Amino acid sequence: MKIVISIFISYIALYLVIYLHEMGHAFFYYKYGCKKNWWQVTVKPYLFFSTPLPIDIERTELLSKKQNIFIASGGIAVNLIFALVTFLILQRVNQDYYITLFLHQFLTLHLAEVVSYLIIGNIYLVSDMEVIARSKATLRPFYFVLGLLVGIPYVLFLIHMPEKYKYIVILFNFITIVCMGIGRIIFTAIHKRPNNASQ
Repeated sequence: MKIVISIFISYIALYLVIYLHEMGHAFFYYKYGCKKNWWQVTVKPYLFFSTPLPIDIERTELLSKKQNIFIASGGIAVNLIFALVTFLILQRVNQDYYITLFLHQFLTLHLAEVVSYLIIGNIYLVSDMEVIARSKATLRPFYFVLGLLVGIPYVLFLIHMPEKYKYIVILFNFITIVCMGIGRIIFTAIHKRPNNASQ
């Protein structure tokens, strides 16, 4: 029963990470007049092909390259902010198994999103990184180095995690990175549009 609850908690953590990532994109779409509600995004229960939709597609065609960079970077910025906040919370909360499991999953999955986008998505241009590269190619090395810098504490955090939930967190992170990476490649192949920042 414990493993079932742990998997469910891990799923909830992942769903929230993806939802918040999309809200990061949605906020900038809202700011630039392409969206009515910044908190309304599309994240299906199966998690694949999540987007900041609904957006006004016609208005996105009028966005500048700089605005597209902010939109594409919005999800990554939110992941970094929530990872930092969760890390600070973890310094004070470390008793209940399920609460700390959730916090460790929530933190590491935010970092997994950032690392997978900035490193993997930078090597094989997909989704947000494709938009950034198309808008300003000179940003690619900066984002790649940022991904490496975030990757160091991410790996260290996984290595030094308490044994009681270390393996479920590592397994969940690994499966998530592989599945989301494949999903982004498919999503990008399907939606080859000039101003489409998603996932």
